[in-house]
Amino acid sequence: MVTKREVLDRRKEMSDKISTQVRTLSVGLLAFTWGLLVSDSALAKGMTASLKWHLLLIGGMAIVVVLLDFLQYSFGHEVARKLLRHMEVSKAEEGEYDYNDPLWCLQHRLFYAKQVVLVVATTYLLVAVVTFLLVRAF
Repeated sequence: MVTKREVLDRRKEMSDKISTQVRTLSVGLLAFTWGLLVSDSALAKGMTASLKWHLLLIGGMAIVVVLLDFLQYSFGHEVARKLLRHMEVSKAEEGEYDYNDPLWCLQHRLFYAKQVVLVVATTYLLVAVVTFLLVRAF
């Protein structure tokens, strides 16, 4: 058996790890797409000629992922700030988040949205690159 505190601690740890991975992968996607777009190698030039708009869209999606991550943390900060202010005004040592607060709902949705956009961008890149390589090989 685990306690509620242990479950909450695990959830916090996992969401932090997910967010770190999302940031790392999105920056990696951006670096990869940008690298292809500016590289002088023959393979990269061939990919860029065929996939330029795809690469730009994928890079744009990676930037959107970072923006969603930033917004999630910004809204989370504001939710915590509002609760802390309420606790200070009421001189309470404990408080409860308002799960109906639009900012709380947004931070929650953004956590999942950034993951979805990242999966779509990564899949898009893999399909585009593999398709390019297969067409070129045959």
